Amino acid sequence: ITRALPQLVEGSRGTLVLFSSRKQMQDVFDGLDRDWRKQVFIQGNLSKQETLNKHKARVDGGDSSVLFGLASFAEGVDLPGAYCEHVVIAKIPFSVPDDPVEAALAEWIEARGGNPFMEISVPDASLKLVQACGRLLRTEEDRGTITLLDRRLVTQRYGKAILNALPPFRREIS
Repeated sequence: ITRALPQLVEGSRGTLVLFSSRKQMQDVFDGLDRDWRKQVFIQGNLSKQETLNKHKARVDGGDSSVLFGLASFAEGVDLPGAYCEHVVIAKIPFSVPDDPVEAALAEWIEARGGNPFMEISVPDASLKLVQACGRLLRTEEDRGTITLLDRRLVTQRYGKAILNALPPFRREIS
């Protein structure tokens, strides 16, 4: 991600990069060239609103700006127009299976011969991915690019189910 990111977002005024873990987000930031880091705002360094305001001010000033965020930036963040022309998603947003209610549901699904991963995890991740993609299109005039970096979308059988849950965007798979 570190090597590819500068080229991926080139030409976009506002970019949102979503990570599944704080460690991955920090590792990618630390691996970037020092000069390139100046255009990056990381979730958690300031309040959410301050981070978004600084990002918007940078874009309003004619400069490129990149937001690095976690799950809370994948939902409920309103960045219309130039504030978000590119959404980069580092990994499929699978939940960590540590919730006792989910564990009981998974047990029940298994007991009836089902597959908890395909019946719980994949639909949940699909919904989160749709939410994350929704950061790009906030108004009818909005347009841009969504880049999904997780190869499992094309190498695992559940990848097709996840891709089919996304809105009907034009797709380029490489």
